[in-house]
Amino acid sequence: MSTDFSAELSTKFPPKRNSARPFDPPDQLLALLSQPLVRIRQWDGVNAWLIARYEDVRSVLNSANFSADPRKPGYPEKSAAYGATVGQDHNLRTMDEPEHGVQKRMLLQDFSVKRVNELRPAIQAKVDQLLDDMIAKGPPAEFVHDFALAIPTMVICELLGVPYVDRDYFAEQTAICLSSDHPAEEGAAAGRNLSEYIDRLLDVKEAAPENDLLSRLVVEQLRTGALSRKDVVGLARLILIAGHETTANTIALSTLALLINPDQAQILRAGTDAATLSNAIDELLRYLSVTHTGRRRVAIADVQINGQLIRAGEGVIILTNIADRDERIFDGAAKLDLKRKNARNLMTFGTGSHRCLGAFLSKVELEIAHSTLWRRLPGFRLACPFEQIEFIESGQVLGVRRLPVAW
Repeated sequence: MSTDFSAELSTKFPPKRNSARPFDPPDQLLALLSQPLVRIRQWDGVNAWLIARYEDVRSVLNSANFSADPRKPGYPEKSAAYGATVGQDHNLRTMDEPEHGVQKRMLLQDFSVKRVNELRPAIQAKVDQLLDDMIAKGPPAEFVHDFALAIPTMVICELLGVPYVDRDYFAEQTAICLSSDHPAEEGAAAGRNLSEYIDRLLDVKEAAPENDLLSRLVVEQLRTGALSRKDVVGLARLILIAGHETTANTIALSTLALLINPDQAQILRAGTDAATLSNAIDELLRYLSVTHTGRRRVAIADVQINGQLIRAGEGVIILTNIADRDERIFDGAAKLDLKRKNARNLMTFGTGSHRCLGAFLSKVELEIAHSTLWRRLPGFRLACPFEQIEFIESGQVLGVRRLPVAW
C-alpha cells in the first residue's frame, strides 16, 4: 500500500496529456489503474487520494461515507478560481443527502426522459438551422463557434429562460470560473457576475413568469419559501454552467475523434437505428470522458478502498475519465469502437445520487447532432492538419479552441 505523496502528480494536476495521443488521458493517470492508491498534495496544500479503478470509482461515488460539501475540512477543491466561488452558493454540486435529494427533485420534471423526448423536435430544428447557416456561408466553417457551442447553449437558454443574446457574456464568465489558470480573485468576480446576472433575470420572471425553469423556480420555490433567493440563484447558475459547457466540448471533441477515425464515422454516415445510435453516443462519451479533473469528495468516516485505509477528513479525487479506460471493464479501452457492447456502463456522468441530472439531455443533443451532421454533409473533413488543433486542458472540461471544417 502506498501512503507516499506522488511528487510528479503533485506538481501540476492533472498532468499534461501526451501530445501524440491527445484523446487519451495522461499516461501518469492511466498507470493508476495497475497500482495501489496514490495521494497527492494539491495546489492549496490539501492532500487527496486518487481513485481511478472502475470498481473503486463506483464504490466511492455510491458511498454515503464521502461528502461533496467543499466547506468541510480536507475537501480537495479543483483550483483557486473554482474554490473562490465556494460560499457564493450552496447547490446540487455541493450538497449531501438528504438536502441534495430535496433540491434535485425540484428539477426532475424538467430533465426527465419524457420532457427531454418532448424537446427532440425543437433540438432537431435547431441543429438543422445551424447546418443550414453553415452550408449557406460555405466552407470552411469554425465548428466550435458555429455548431458545437451553439446547440447546447440554445437548448439550455430555452429551457432555463435565459436570453440567447447574452451567450457570449455568460460563456466568458463560465470559462473563468472553471479555469485552473485564473487566480482566485478573478474566479470569485466571475462567479459574482454570473450570480448578479441571474438575480436580474429573477426580477424579470417575478414580474412576468413564463413557461421556463427559472419562472417555475420563482413561482414554486421562491414565492413559497421552499428556497431562498440566494439558493435559486445558485441553482440556476449551476444549471446554466453545466448545461452548455460540457456538452459543447463533447460535441466538438467527438466530431474531431470521428474525423480522424473515418471507419467509425462511416457507421453514423451510413445511418443507424435508434439503439445503434444510442450505443455509439455512449461509446463516444466513454472514450472522451471530458470531465478530466476528477469529482471531489472528502471522507466523513474511515473507509477501506482497494486495500488502503482512507481516514475521515482525507480528500479523494475520483477520476471517472480513468475509470472509463479500465481494461477490466472495457476490453481494448484505448480504442474508439462505436459497436462496443458494454459502452452503456460508462462512468462519464458519474453514478449514485450525484449522477449528472442532465445526462439524458446531453446524450439526446449528441444523438441529434451526429445523426444529422454525418447525413447532411458529404465529404465532411478537417480544414487544417490535425497537428494544428489546440486542445484546452486548463479548464474543468477538456476541449478544443477551434475546429476548422469543410465539406
